Amino acid sequence: MKIASILIVTIFSLYGCSSQKKYTMAPPFSINNPSYQKYVGGREESGTGFILQFPVDIEVGNDIEFLEVFFRGHVLPAAMEEDGEKLYIICNYQDIPKVKKPDIIMHSDPKKEVGNQPPGSISKENQDFPFELKEDEAVISYKNAAADPKKRKIVFFKITGIKTKPSLIYK
Repeated sequence: MKIASILIVTIFSLYGCSSQKKYTMAPPFSINNPSYQKYVGGREESGTGFILQFPVDIEVGNDIEFLEVFFRGHVLPAAMEEDGEKLYIICNYQDIPKVKKPDIIMHSDPKKEVGNQPPGSISKENQDFPFELKEDEAVISYKNAAADPKKRKIVFFKITGIKTKPSLIYK
């Protein structure tokens, strides 16, 4: 009985280690001066959000496909943009307000408040976020697009030192 429980604990501990994401230390690109900037719309329906910007220098001969960026509990698609000779990974997160709040009936007679909906449960977004990151850290997932499709694997690179720019306020 004791051997069986030790075996089970060993198997589960090995399984837990294999599910953790590993970072690469030598990606075929470099990122200099990553930045984060919040923005606020001038009207309630325009929402709020933030823009992540990563200037990228890709080594010659590498064809890289950037997949996702993991930042502050969000999983964002990585979009490539070119500005002259510079290449950027841009992630734009927009927090659009959900549907308009319904009217609530407040009355001294509780029977007249029957139609009110109770508030929904508060749930944390992305509870299964795969990384533990600080406020100035992000993880980029990518794969080598030039490699044989069977040999392509997703690689993760951790970025630190993301600078916060002043917020943009639109009127």
